[in-house]
Amino acid sequence: MSGQPLDQLLASLIKGNRLAFKTVFELYEKRLYYFIHSITKSDYATEEILQEVFIKIWTKKETIDLEHSFDAFIFKIAKNATYNYLRSIANQESLKKEYWKNISLLNEETENTILLGEYEDIVNDILQQIPTQKRSIFVLSKQQGKSNEEIANLLGITQKTVKNHLWKTLQIIKTELKPYMADSIYFFLISLLLFT
Repeated sequence: MSGQPLDQLLASLIKGNRLAFKTVFELYEKRLYYFIHSITKSDYATEEILQEVFIKIWTKKETIDLEHSFDAFIFKIAKNATYNYLRSIANQESLKKEYWKNISLLNEETENTILLGEYEDIVNDILQQIPTQKRSIFVLSKQQGKSNEEIANLLGITQKTVKNHLWKTLQIIKTELKPYMADSIYFFLISLLLFT
């Protein structure tokens, strides 16, 4: 590994020096891996995202600003790539199930990380405080998988009413869940509630 100061290394990278790029990769690979993995909880996803991050670093090397923190620059790219990945899988059933399983197996890595079973208990407690019709619509939609049309027919209300009640219930759940959950888990669980 090169003993060059980071500024010199980045200046070489900006000019397209592949050896400088390789050195930057070696310097940041492990830190970025742990950062991305702390959000995804998936080895496969982390490898995919890490590869994307370094491709972006190479293709956007001319935009590196030596006057500002490179750490902030590269970790911002990593964070954006990770959350974009999570958004992209929200509608992909097989990946969604894999992530749900991964989240359910989380250990208590930080003080504010709660196991999935506890999330479910919290959501159920929240639902108990919600008016009966809103609760029924939410259960029929998110837990029983019924369409808005089916729910409207079952309850004798319009599809627009169903949609409005679902939206309001989700807003309540999002607000009530936020204090309990690590940001990354909150983001993904809300994605599941929204897109399931």
